[in-house]
Amino acid sequence: MPTTNLKEVDYGTNKKIIKKEVNYLGRDFADIRANLIEFAKSYFPSQYNDFNEASPGMMFVEMAAYVGDVLNYYVDNQFRETLLNQAEEKKNIFEIAQSLGYKPKLACPSTVKLSLTLDVPAKSLGGGKYAPNLDIAGKLQANSRFLSNTNVEFTLLDDVDFKVSSSLDPMDVTTLAPTSGNIPTSYRLTKSALAKSGVRKTQTFTFGNAKTFDSVFLGDKNVTEIISITDSNGNKWYEVPFLAQDTVFEAEENTNLNDPSLSTYKNDSPYLLKLIKTARRFTTRINDDNRMEVKFGSGISSNPDEELIPSPDNVGSSLGFGVSRLDESYDPANFMKTRTFGLAPSNTTLTIEYIFGGAIEHNVPVNSVNRILEKNYTNSTEGVDSTLSSNAEQSLNVTNLERASGGASEETLDEVKLNASAFFNAQNRAVTRADYITRVYSLPQKYGNIAKAFIVQDEQLEQEGQLEVVDGEVRRIKSIDVIPNPLALNM
Repeated sequence: MPTTNLKEVDYGTNKKIIKKEVNYLGRDFADIRANLIEFAKSYFPSQYNDFNEASPGMMFVEMAAYVGDVLNYYVDNQFRETLLNQAEEKKNIFEIAQSLGYKPKLACPSTVKLSLTLDVPAKSLGGGKYAPNLDIAGKLQANSRFLSNTNVEFTLLDDVDFKVSSSLDPMDVTTLAPTSGNIPTSYRLTKSALAKSGVRKTQTFTFGNAKTFDSVFLGDKNVTEIISITDSNGNKWYEVPFLAQDTVFEAEENTNLNDPSLSTYKNDSPYLLKLIKTARRFTTRINDDNRMEVKFGSGISSNPDEELIPSPDNVGSSLGFGVSRLDESYDPANFMKTRTFGLAPSNTTLTIEYIFGGAIEHNVPVNSVNRILEKNYTNSTEGVDSTLSSNAEQSLNVTNLERASGGASEETLDEVKLNASAFFNAQNRAVTRADYITRVYSLPQKYGNIAKAFIVQDEQLEQEGQLEVVDGEVRRIKSIDVIPNPLALNM
């Protein structure tokens, strides 16, 4: 970077161009003041030479140095705030971190392992043998809520199906003997499930005419998760990491109606992973006031994208004359009105259900989560006795045999910086063999259990007798060759 610069200055004399040396190194008050004094001595020696501290001319010099010092301070400060490791303001740190893909944690809810019990009547198998009547047993749906002795609310993460037992989802069966005799009258079914702390709340928002990239702010601070968003027509909206992603994964119950070929494995894989394409999607963003912003897409047209791009009616110039406008350039504004970035809600009411809160106080002790606040209990078996099913539902009990853990308060700004840097370097990618194997083992249990995984390099076989083109000549392969495929892996 040059320390000086020669500028041609015309003072209106029209006689000659005076080149003056300007020093750009001075950035604080003292250096700017010294540079201004040297500038005056060099180029105005006869006009002004009184550099005494009490002279009026020095007042103007020091005022100019003061203004330069203040401007340099704000320039340096603004530049520093654009660097993640140097930023100090919470707003800027949050903006940079989320631009890198990391979402700051406003609160860390605790996780607890619950023990759920259900009593069902016994049924005779003949020959003096008895077993629990699993037709009476039902399913406790996810998002059921429980309460601890300290009024900390916990939400069930996954469904608990008392009808099935497998290696990945075991169920303990205990015989409840009657007061007299050896014939069992009922059995106690026990299953384990995970629950997360936080208060669940529902908020509604009404939308009028569609607006591109419309957004709403949730009323509570420290929101940790959005459970669901549905509109007044019953349509479900899906959360995506960025609005350009139009596909999401959804869990589908493994039943004969959904997939006849895979329903035979429903005990090992109660749910199927289904990839769907949707235009109803949204993203979330954290503001510096600890409130979550929910942002929707830009699509305000009811027509499909393929009918809008390209078309003589919406491409290029808006002038009406001419036979065809397809050879004109695309209008970038047209892309903002299609479903490319998702739909914008219009003339509807969205119901947003979310969970907020989390602190170290949520790490409750053993046997403290013992109250059912809200249970979503269903029984899919047809023709069961309603009285027996109701009695089984009433016998549902819950407790925690282990202490809750993981609860913590909001991340500090230094933690946000470090976590954002680490997240950006990882970028949620699978690069090595170990990365892919780790992804396989981290598959949620409801989609099945992976016992072992192994990965080798993919290979392509060229069979003897196949035709190939070499230097424009068609030849027949005389032997079987194995060619490594560097673009694929075999798992």
